[in-house]
Amino acid sequence: MNNLTFTGAPNTACLTIATDSVTVDLAGFTISGSSFGTAIAAQRGDGRQVLHGLVVRNGSISGIRTGVVLPEGSIVEGMRIDGSNAPAANLDGGGIGATGIVKGNIVTSFFNGIAGGGLVTGNYVSNTATGFSIIAGSSVIGNTATNSQSGFFVDCPSNVTDNTAVGNAVSNLVLNGTGCNNTNNVAP
Repeated sequence: MNNLTFTGAPNTACLTIATDSVTVDLAGFTISGSSFGTAIAAQRGDGRQVLHGLVVRNGSISGIRTGVVLPEGSIVEGMRIDGSNAPAANLDGGGIGATGIVKGNIVTSFFNGIAGGGLVTGNYVSNTATGFSIIAGSSVIGNTATNSQSGFFVDCPSNVTDNTAVGNAVSNLVLNGTGCNNTNNVAP
């Protein structure tokens, strides 16, 4: 594998996963460019049901409007995703959109840092409009959101534990609804 430069058109992806049970291990390599598209996305070629068993790990993405978009049950781990040089990155782009396990990622300079849910743990997000936008029924553990408009926006019920949200302009931690376990979070 080598570094990839993506120059694709809007609404296209540099890497498209089109079948179940695929692991994309970037092995430290980078997908970069100045594209309005998505670096890594999942889309069935036959238009049927959602894909399952997808994993993206161990690499970097920079300068692309949207980083990684995967369906429910996916894993995104060990990624460094920076949208600071992407076209219109601060208007509507996203770093990671996934529901499953989102672990140990660094996301900077997107509209949405990490959106989705499941187990969201050990991630660092900064310079976004919303650092973490998490669906109900998730476990949000040991993450950091800083220098954004809003740090964490979590739909309840969810487990929200040991997170840090500081230096966010509008809000640090918003729990939407009832039934969230809000434990040991640093969110003044």
